Amino acid sequence: MNEKIRILAIAATAVLGAACGPAPTNPTTGTIDADASQVTYDMNMRVTENGILKADLFADTAITPVGETRTQMKKVRLTFFNPGEPPSKLTSKTGEYDQQSGAMIARGNVVLIVPGDKGPRTIKSEELHWDQRSDRVWSELVTSINEAGQTLVTKGFTSNAKFTNVQGNDARVTGVKVGEGGIRF
Repeated sequence: MNEKIRILAIAATAVLGAACGPAPTNPTTGTIDADASQVTYDMNMRVTENGILKADLFADTAITPVGETRTQMKKVRLTFFNPGEPPSKLTSKTGEYDQQSGAMIARGNVVLIVPGDKGPRTIKSEELHWDQRSDRVWSELVTSINEAGQTLVTKGFTSNAKFTNVQGNDARVTGVKVGEGGIRF
């Protein structure tokens, strides 16, 4: 390589290196922080299945540790979609979403409002699980489910995502029919 090209290559490398800036360092040790988490503010993620929108997930803050598939979220807002039906909406203080399995856990003042045959159905709990692949929503904690003046208070429940098959455990009910296999709306 002639001297002129070599000098230009060295100059270009120096300019590119300066433009990129120094590698991130840990202020206390001066070393590169290889264990840093990915932090996202005002996160918005769309969850699809076979190209169909299943959910729209928002969080004020989302943290994903390096090498992990689970994202920890704060101030969660989630909208579920079922084709041909009004959407369901969930809010919670925190949440965890596993990108690999598609499962989500909402925690802290969880409120889920879903369309029902008799109007909106409101589900409240301190923890709510959703597994899109198995079409299942559940909680193992005390949960109240209200719809059109009917209330189911249970120590856990399981349902499909459309809430057409809700079954509660150790339930107290008002205005709800008790049938085979548990309590159903």
